[in-house]
Amino acid sequence: MKKITLLLLFFIVFQSNAQVVASQNFDTALGWTSTTVTSDAGTTISAWARRTAGTTPTCTPFAGAGMARFISYSILSGGTGRLTSPAITFAGASYRVNLKMFRDSGYPTAADNIKVYYNTTNAAGGTLLGTVNRSKSLAPIVTEDGWYSYTFFIPGTPSGTGYINILGTSAYGNNIFIDEIVVDQIPVNDADMSVLNVNSIIPNGVSSTAIQGTIKNNGSTTLNSIDIKWQVDSGTIYTQSLSGLNLAINQTYDFTHNTQWNTSFPGLYSLKVWVSNINGGSTDADASNDMITKSVSVASGSTTRVPLYEKFSSSTCPPCASFNGTYFSPFLANHPNEFSLISYQVNFPGSGDPYYTPEVGTRVSYYGVSGAPTLYVDAKEGTNFNAAALESDLTNAVASPAYFAINASKSLVGNDMSVQVTTTPYLTGNYKLYVAVVEKLTTGNFASNGETEFHNVFMKMMSSASGDSVSFTHDVQAVNNFQTTLTGLNIEEMSDLEVIVFIQNPATKAIMQSKIAAEGLSTNSFDSASKFKVYPNPSNGIVKIKTESPVDVVVMDITGKTVYTMNQVTSDSQLNLSSLQKGIYMAKIMSEGTEETQKIILK
Repeated sequence: MKKITLLLLFFIVFQSNAQVVASQNFDTALGWTSTTVTSDAGTTISAWARRTAGTTPTCTPFAGAGMARFISYSILSGGTGRLTSPAITFAGASYRVNLKMFRDSGYPTAADNIKVYYNTTNAAGGTLLGTVNRSKSLAPIVTEDGWYSYTFFIPGTPSGTGYINILGTSAYGNNIFIDEIVVDQIPVNDADMSVLNVNSIIPNGVSSTAIQGTIKNNGSTTLNSIDIKWQVDSGTIYTQSLSGLNLAINQTYDFTHNTQWNTSFPGLYSLKVWVSNINGGSTDADASNDMITKSVSVASGSTTRVPLYEKFSSSTCPPCASFNGTYFSPFLANHPNEFSLISYQVNFPGSGDPYYTPEVGTRVSYYGVSGAPTLYVDAKEGTNFNAAALESDLTNAVASPAYFAINASKSLVGNDMSVQVTTTPYLTGNYKLYVAVVEKLTTGNFASNGETEFHNVFMKMMSSASGDSVSFTHDVQAVNNFQTTLTGLNIEEMSDLEVIVFIQNPATKAIMQSKIAAEGLSTNSFDSASKFKVYPNPSNGIVKIKTESPVDVVVMDITGKTVYTMNQVTSDSQLNLSSLQKGIYMAKIMSEGTEETQKIILK
């Protein structure tokens, strides 16, 4: 189920000089004309719109402040929408259309695509110049999510007025984003480093990595020879000279450089691959497409992945009740402790979901969630709205290695939650660490729609909904401590809280690893196996001990120093600790050969 978010449309015309006959960067307005289309909710909406941030999938403009979005996520399969340029004056030369397009891994089999046309009128259709699918798994196949450059050549030598049409076609997958459209004359020489096929993470144990990619001839002159160079950071530049290529305009060549990269040494590197020396030294007319720079992490190890499921739902959303009851709740019961789960209860206008908080809103904005139910598995929104897809997504997620090992423990004392996270990283780089408190089962604060139980409902993020920035160095263990007071929240049972820890890449939003925190010492309830109980806890300084016989008490601070003693304490006695500073103390309670240690928190 998908929920529609309508957007404002802005329009502007922009044309540049010289060999560029038209361009649009969407920085201030859409600029080109969009047709309308019927949404999956049965309303009429604009097919294309300007966006400053992308949702489903999450992305930002390739450059500048804006980009264009085709709303394939919210129109049924087969729906189309056309984006048409203003009138362009062609001068009887050879021309091409250049644009950037974001390719993503969501809905991998959904063939949402764009088709680029040249037409002598502003009507639909014209001469088809080329097609690009949104899914990175479909033609032309690419290895990772991100922006890619595409060039389409207009046949012949058009003159007079013409138009460029970009037709989006929905397969009910993710949205399509494009940016930086340029229509210009085809230069004599233009070599394009089109694709770099090197993964952003190199697994441990890989001693050498091939530098592979694709070059393309965007110029009118046949490309016969070229140099391919690569460099890591500021190290040695490796050059391979290719000859006898015979690449005509629009033809491509897949290369594997004859020198491999020694990836035996873990770390974070900047890899640069570029072309030079076209046809023995001819000038390249467009230097902007000569080089690709990529950040690559070489891992020192790996561990088993614990996938993170982030579910956006609502007690006031009938489709959510259907999804949860029919598919997700049985799936959760069949896979206990096989993944981490956080259920964010979103707040539709006027719905008043009792578990919505501003921190939930922060997470909604972070992913750009436009409706509920929405389910992300390791930050990827997939086709998981049926039983088979849920099983497939879990299988695929677990099969991917994790490059962080996490150990976490939680301690709840009254309303005060403490969490310690110990991370062993196998990658070097800057990441975000999140610590989410959830209630494992809630039943009393929700409304209607047939739902009576809600699992792992999000309560609070420690210490920030935006996560804590941590700079990791491979194989160097990091310890992070978190504390918060759980007040003002709709928690039904304090004893039913769970803590989910996860690491996320702030650049790509990829979830690197997750962990359910282990249980630590809690004084929230009296353990029936214990002979003694300290109360009230937390305390303002005056505490009592529930005991059947007199006991001796020694109170120590966190360093182990004795700060208070009292002998022959009975249930009617009071321990006056008001002279001590606020904080956590340990009370050693001794009676007739029995000794227990319990935590006391002074507030």
